[in-house]
Amino acid sequence: MIYKIITAILLLLSTSFIYAQKPVTAKLTPGNPSLLNDTVPPMYEGGVEELYKFLEANIKYPPILIKIKMEGELDLTFTVSKDGDIKKVEILSGFDPDADDEVLRVIHAMPKWTPASVKGKDVDFAQRLTVTFTLTDSLIELAENQPEEQPKDSLSAVVPKDSLPPVEEPVIITPILDSLNTDPQFPGGKEALEAYLKANMKYPKRAIEHRIEGRVIFNIEVSAEGEITKVWIYKGVFPDCDEEAYYLIRKMPKWIPGLKDGKPAAKQIVLPIPFVLPR
Repeated sequence: MIYKIITAILLLLSTSFIYAQKPVTAKLTPGNPSLLNDTVPPMYEGGVEELYKFLEANIKYPPILIKIKMEGELDLTFTVSKDGDIKKVEILSGFDPDADDEVLRVIHAMPKWTPASVKGKDVDFAQRLTVTFTLTDSLIELAENQPEEQPKDSLSAVVPKDSLPPVEEPVIITPILDSLNTDPQFPGGKEALEAYLKANMKYPKRAIEHRIEGRVIFNIEVSAEGEITKVWIYKGVFPDCDEEAYYLIRKMPKWIPGLKDGKPAAKQIVLPIPFVLPR
């Protein structure tokens, strides 16, 4: 009896661990719960568990977010029309432009639902969905074994060519293994870096006029002395944003250099510079 109980507990823990390790998970809640007393909610074919399987199988974790070690979640609403079609998809709280676009792609590709009904009459019904992106060891390993895209030199039109180093192949961040082998860090860490960007960024006027948001991604090399010696653009957003991000990097204070076998060494990392319009 005790053996069976222990086996059941181990099986439960194992199942929970596997579930927690999924890169993409989803949770559905009614968008208009006040109508539930009088309404038969819409139904995805096979039920909510089949919906989760469809979303988790089809939403792909954007490779660039794996490279820069980004996790997060987004909330959106959509309406299941009285015809069973998906309409009025709206992101309430986004995570990242690439992730947001990927989720929207899959939502619009969903098959028809059984519509909601009130007293036997089909009606439109809003649903709310939360999609969570979580990095896993296997996902990181898979991404690191993928061939790299060629970096984009979108700064060439807005920054003098002689101020940029030659374009080189981008480098993937490798995990910090121990205290003797570390990546370079902005002095004060992530929060200090965010504060620096917030205090010094001048959001380009044209980007504001065109409502442009996104994240400019660079490869940078930090020397053994903490100096940023090389900067390569990996993914641009808009020429004016690319230029502003480049100069923000060039004006940064010295970094804490990375360590190799316990000694300061020149290392390259991926550095994202986000541009987010005030809400």
